[in-house]
Amino acid sequence: MASYYVWSGASAGGNGTTWALAYQTLTLAFAGKAAGDIFYVAHDHAESTAASITLTNTGSTLSNGHKIICVNRAGSVPPVSADRRATAQVTTTGTGNSITFTGHAHYDGIIFSAGTGASPGASIICHTAINSWQRFDNCSMRFPITGAGSTFYANGSGGSLGGTYTELNNTTMAFNFAASTVLVSGTLVWRNTPAALIGTVPPDQLFAAVASSRGGLVECIGVDLSALGAGKTIFGSNGTSQSMTFRLIDCKLNAAVTKAVVPVAFGGSIVDIIRSGAAGVSYTVYRNHIAALLTEEIAIVRSGGASDGTTPLSWKVITSVSNISYSTPFECPPIAIWNDTVGSARTATVEGVWGGGAVPNDDEIWLDVEYLGGASSPLGSFVNDGKANLLTAAAAQAASSATWGGSTTKFKLGVTFTPQQKGWAYARVKCAKPSSTFYIDPLVTLS
Repeated sequence: MASYYVWSGASAGGNGTTWALAYQTLTLAFAGKAAGDIFYVAHDHAESTAASITLTNTGSTLSNGHKIICVNRAGSVPPVSADRRATAQVTTTGTGNSITFTGHAHYDGIIFSAGTGASPGASIICHTAINSWQRFDNCSMRFPITGAGSTFYANGSGGSLGGTYTELNNTTMAFNFAASTVLVSGTLVWRNTPAALIGTVPPDQLFAAVASSRGGLVECIGVDLSALGAGKTIFGSNGTSQSMTFRLIDCKLNAAVTKAVVPVAFGGSIVDIIRSGAAGVSYTVYRNHIAALLTEEIAIVRSGGASDGTTPLSWKVITSVSNISYSTPFECPPIAIWNDTVGSARTATVEGVWGGGAVPNDDEIWLDVEYLGGASSPLGSFVNDGKANLLTAAAAQAASSATWGGSTTKFKLGVTFTPQQKGWAYARVKCAKPSSTFYIDPLVTLS
């Protein structure tokens, strides 16, 4: 493992061994290097190219990628942690001139800017081959153009690089045209980024899948996306051949933003947004699927039911008009409860209410519980109070005497099981009746 220096102000022809002999560009620095090599980039580095560039991490490996770190040029030699900066710049100018990253690499503190003016959009493209990873800490991906859309390709521009992994930590994006977007065909993880969108014109649709992809994951944790307001959508539409998972966890959102469009395939996209929103509350939950939409509810709640410690809450499930059935139900997020009993029967109960006039049947809504049913392994066991099989006649679920703050017909879902180990039990409510609204108390009780 060797160390090299990169500074745009150095004299031409250097071999990168000192600041005085630094490489002038990252492209020159990367050529012919070995796995695990470290590249120190000067805090005042400012390379600019009037053409597309490819930053090729030659010699990097899956287990030993290159490290590219912005540091104070006037600091220690070799640099130490206190010398880290986030001001180095790599820029392309002109029409459609993109920045492409290849190989396995960990960047820290670099500002990447693609294209200038009002000409057709330049892009920033992560990955050109499958099975590669790229990580960006304290970086910024910027698209200065104002006249046409630009794209951040998180997993290759062709849509066939589903084995790739891109991670952004405290890394911002700046868009300046509404038709810009982030396209995903593999795994994109974005974490810990205040004011994540810093451009003048946020995209109309932030995330989407590459048209030719077959699946992917977008996970945002602790990311401030509040710059997306009215008329903007976080998760856009995907084709029927694309299976995407979108997750937002502990993110700041704008109250006026559209969280997601309705997915178009049962095995296609699913959107989970957890503890994310515009207000200072910690109980928000959102799941969008072709079969139903689940959101938190604080008006129609059960007395003595689920609460964040201050605010009573329930889950509101609005099922699809036609994309739901007993065979293809909507599955609510799991409700976990710890079980300390071994070898004795336990009954798990979840309360609900709806406006159907009579209690729902067991092929319209039911409870499925996963528990530790064997003493010799952690293999999950399952029990439910839905109808037994396709040939079984539906029966009414049990009526309930619980007190709710709205709707009309109260019911309860319950199953009895005998755990053989202590551990978490997971209760999942499944809804299958079209064009219905259920309110579920996400508090499972064991008796």
